[in-house]
Amino acid sequence: MTIYREGQWLTATRTGHVAYEHEQGMWRLSLLPEQLVTVSQALAGLAIAEVVDQWGPLLWESNPNTAMVWKLIGMHARTLGLDALDAVIRVQQSEWPMTAAERAEWTR
Repeated sequence: MTIYREGQWLTATRTGHVAYEHEQGMWRLSLLPEQLVTVSQALAGLAIAEVVDQWGPLLWESNPNTAMVWKLIGMHARTLGLDALDAVIRVQQSEWPMTAAERAEWTR
C-alpha cells in the first residue's frame, strides 16, 4: 500500500480514489466528498480504499483473516468519523474524477 503526493493530489497504487488539497491543510477526499478533511484523515481514507480494493469480494467472507482486515478498516474509518461498513460501502460505490476536466470541476 503506497500513497503518493503529486502536487495538490494524493493518489494510491491500488485504488482510483484520490484526495485533493482544496485549501492549505484541508483536503477533499473522493470517498467522502461532502466534507473537507485533514491530511491525516485523507491518508486514512486512501488507506481504507487501498485495503478494500485489494481484498475485493474476499471482504465478505467469514474467516479470521477478514475479521482482522475489518478491524484495520474500522481503525482508519474512526479517523474519518465513519464505521467500517460505511467506509467500505463508500469505497465500493463512490465515483471519483478520472479526467483532468472532471478533476477541475470537482475541485471548485
